[in-house]
Amino acid sequence: MKVSHSADLPIITLPNSALTGVQLTNDKDYAKFTSYEARIPAETTVALRSPDSEQSVHIYYCISGKGKCVEAGGQNQREVCPDIVVALSSDVTYELTVSAEGGMRLFVVYYPDAQVVYRSLAVVRSLSEVVGNDRDIDWGKGHSRRYLIKQDGFPLGIHNTWVYPKTSSRLGYMNHIEGVYYIAGKTTYQWQDTSGEWIQATTKTDGENGTNYLMNMHDCHVLQNHDKDAYCICIFDPVLTGKENHKLTEDGFSGF
Repeated sequence: MKVSHSADLPIITLPNSALTGVQLTNDKDYAKFTSYEARIPAETTVALRSPDSEQSVHIYYCISGKGKCVEAGGQNQREVCPDIVVALSSDVTYELTVSAEGGMRLFVVYYPDAQVVYRSLAVVRSLSEVVGNDRDIDWGKGHSRRYLIKQDGFPLGIHNTWVYPKTSSRLGYMNHIEGVYYIAGKTTYQWQDTSGEWIQATTKTDGENGTNYLMNMHDCHVLQNHDKDAYCICIFDPVLTGKENHKLTEDGFSGF
């Protein structure tokens, strides 16, 4: 398990040099995707595109702020506000203009695609389009709201996960690598390190920062939520079909 708190990280230029922010995971942590939080000032227009030096699927989750996006050269603008996902294949670029009301925080994921296997893919999807239908999965101690599932054509899944307060869940994914970026609430993760010792880390979330947990070793873990609802952005590699769900128990670890 790799844990990072955005408040502790330096500001850098992202692989798409139009963006600056912090790096949450790198290719040494896990080779198949990297993740960041970008911070974009008010009244700024930036290109949402593949990194400068390699072709990648690129996915964005708006944490805070407002703006509009449009495919480069296109006319059909879409609103971007909290809990909107913009997912693009490497050959697609959108322009994002942040409103004058304030800056924007974007969770960003890059999935290298050197052979450009994924082409002409573009999804802009709001949380309201996911809640209350078959993409909204009650997993027993919260809800998994799945923006991208296998039928969308992307290699990764991205979800908004709601965790009920005062709950404890034993989880472990043997067939997927999961990354979670907490944007609200207070949770504690417990897991065993390579020596077998149990260790733990608690989130540091506020209006400007979050905490990322990457289960890069398929780490079985105990998720303990504190006194309030918690919300995180989840990445699954490979993408889920959309029907997967947990069977929570008091002794084993539930996963899929």
